[in-house]
Amino acid sequence: MARTKFDQLPNELVLNILGYLTSLDAWFAFHNLNTRLNNSLQNSSMKIDLSLCRRFQCDFTYRYILPRIQNPFAIRFCPRIMDESTYQFFIELKSNNVEYKLQVLTLTHITEQSMNIIAQHLNRLVNLRSLTIMHDHEEFYGKFINTFMNTNMPRLVYLTLGYTERSSSLYVYEGNLDRLRSTIPNIQNFILKVPISFNTFHRLLNVLPQLVSIEVHLTERSINEIKKNSYNRDFARNLQKLVMTINGIIRFKIIEQLLRALPHLHTFWLSTFICDNSYGTEYQDGKVWEGLIRKYLRNLIDFRLNVGLESTQSISPADIMQPFRSSFWIKEKQWCFVADRPENDVDTIELYSLPPPVNSKIIFRPNVQWVSNSSNPNFQSARMLGLLPTLDRSASRTARNRRYTNVTTLHTASVNNSNHDYDVSIVFDYVDLTKVRNCIISVSEFIESLSVMINLTSLTIRCYDGNIEYFKKISSPIYTLKKLFLSKSMHCYYYNRNDMKIITHLFPNLEYIELRISEFESLPILMNGLPHLVYAIIYNEPEVIDEEHLKQWLHKKEPIMKFMWSVDDKKLDIWFDE
Repeated sequence: MARTKFDQLPNELVLNILGYLTSLDAWFAFHNLNTRLNNSLQNSSMKIDLSLCRRFQCDFTYRYILPRIQNPFAIRFCPRIMDESTYQFFIELKSNNVEYKLQVLTLTHITEQSMNIIAQHLNRLVNLRSLTIMHDHEEFYGKFINTFMNTNMPRLVYLTLGYTERSSSLYVYEGNLDRLRSTIPNIQNFILKVPISFNTFHRLLNVLPQLVSIEVHLTERSINEIKKNSYNRDFARNLQKLVMTINGIIRFKIIEQLLRALPHLHTFWLSTFICDNSYGTEYQDGKVWEGLIRKYLRNLIDFRLNVGLESTQSISPADIMQPFRSSFWIKEKQWCFVADRPENDVDTIELYSLPPPVNSKIIFRPNVQWVSNSSNPNFQSARMLGLLPTLDRSASRTARNRRYTNVTTLHTASVNNSNHDYDVSIVFDYVDLTKVRNCIISVSEFIESLSVMINLTSLTIRCYDGNIEYFKKISSPIYTLKKLFLSKSMHCYYYNRNDMKIITHLFPNLEYIELRISEFESLPILMNGLPHLVYAIIYNEPEVIDEEHLKQWLHKKEPIMKFMWSVDDKKLDIWFDE
């Protein structure tokens, strides 16, 4: 048989081509075609993503990929895809003798049922160096945080723990922290995406002095006085990067005292929102920050802020910006800042650096005045935007334009004033909507702009009231959309069969969907109309949909449509096989 042009490519190019595919797709496409491709697959970077895949893809991975792994590998898995699959996942790792080769493990959407299974098997992953675990809900009072922080993982270097949804309660307590000395003795990079008190954070730094990088979310709580002698010479002696988000009010002097004890810090990012201007004005004071950095943070090379503070009549954005115009900021450090007053519900003055902290949302309203300490601020560095409606169309072009050309995540706020609305033509002057990949919509009028978002992959709609005319304004189907979250709150709209026909037409390539339905007939329309659907979470209305009738229908359709399912009085989970 004549060799194809692909066969004639050198190994380096073949590996480069495989790099453009996911590991699962590459193996599925090229496995067992010939010996050379098999060797190339085994030598390629192995990052297996099972977080949103069909059951046959999991089976293919267990049968063909795991037995042939020769080098350290990474894997991403979603335990929410039926709890029994979580047990099988770890059994397959063991039976294929690859537990000791697994170095990077990411677990998303874990449930209370899968939590214990995971904790029992983590101890066997003796060479695990990076672990990410994200819980599905915040309802379990941090049980999973305490469970995994007390699991022995002696070689772990990177650890991320958090909740997939925004959480508001305290979950980590000081009494459980001392065990970390022995359970994760080599941890260097820690991301804790759950609210903790400042005292808990301070204790964490004492318990883990080897930390090089840490990201925390601090919340308001009565703070016991931290004695100065607790910040001794050995306190966090290796810490070089600190990323901090503050929800609530923590007095600046508490943060200042901490930073004084971190002379080796080279990266510091801070995001906070303070709705009471009697606290925290220092967070927006360039003179205070300059003095602190000059004296105590001489190694700092990456300083980012995103601070929203309740405004006062006597202070304007220009007043906030004035201290940041000194030679220290402009010439010595060359750090750029922007300030404006977007007239949001709390009426804050927003101060943020460019670039802002990663994953920090910039609050932005078109056509409002803004100031900067730079003549040419780099708005292209912003990736996440909280978009407020336009104030007044007649004044829409009066402000000096800011162009956010690289925003990939867009949040829209609700409209509470008749003079405020979303004029998409005006938004275009400020935001390149073609770059947006993740959009969260809280006002129905903005739905029509989805047609422009040609790279959109994830959409959350929190505001739909049943007026289907908003969806009819979308000019053509959005083929790029993979994940859709509709009406997640308890008081949102329940979709009927007519809505389902429009949803399946507009978003034909969905792989994941969450929504509420008002009638049983909506379900078969959804399942038959989305051929690429992998996982669905359906919240039903118990008064309308009889649970026993639903179970009978699922049992009947299961062997025909090939899916697994679980149902309770609140929701239906469906995992499709083909």
